[in-house]
Amino acid sequence: MVTSTDVALLRSLARERSIAGASRRLGISRDRAVYRISRLAEAFGGPVVRGVRGGAGHGGTTLTALGDRIAHGGFDSVELLDARPVTPLPAPNLLHGVYRSSPHPEVRVGATLRLRVAFPADDGERVSLLLEPETVVVARRRFPSSARNVIPATVVSVTPSEEHLELTVLVRTAGGRLRVAMTEEPVRQLGLRPGTPVFLYVKATALRRVSAPPRPVA
Repeated sequence: MVTSTDVALLRSLARERSIAGASRRLGISRDRAVYRISRLAEAFGGPVVRGVRGGAGHGGTTLTALGDRIAHGGFDSVELLDARPVTPLPAPNLLHGVYRSSPHPEVRVGATLRLRVAFPADDGERVSLLLEPETVVVARRRFPSSARNVIPATVVSVTPSEEHLELTVLVRTAGGRLRVAMTEEPVRQLGLRPGTPVFLYVKATALRRVSAPPRPVA
């Protein structure tokens, strides 16, 4: 219902006062940020942000009392809210590899996949990584980006959710299969279907180290 990305988005909005600025900070598209905000409002029965026009602050976006509660209280406060069920989110992606500290921090997954990361570990240590499906940007071509990881992949399947609000795109990479969460419009614009070659853009900060991770990708 609520992911760490949602909480991070609201906290970023509290600082940036701009959906565009908050989405850039998180490394997600503005459309995805708007979608996540709408989904939170649906889940908890009220808006989590409000627009502010003009004035000394030149307008922007601020958190409502509900949004502020989620941003500052995190999951503990969310559990106290009168939330309604929404479409289940895709399972997170679980990856295993070996940490290398030189020439830059990275995790080597399989024989060829190298993932830049932003956390420390012992050189040669085996680590597990969690990649939320919503933090991945999909493109048909390479483009300038601050993302440290650009991963060639091939679409395996595109599966709609029960309410058709979000699609799960399963892709095959050199390190195995990954799930990506997307809305219908970008899937249609990119022409994603089984066999389509794509590039996955993943920020180093989006790869989180875990010790007891949830369900792996099937």
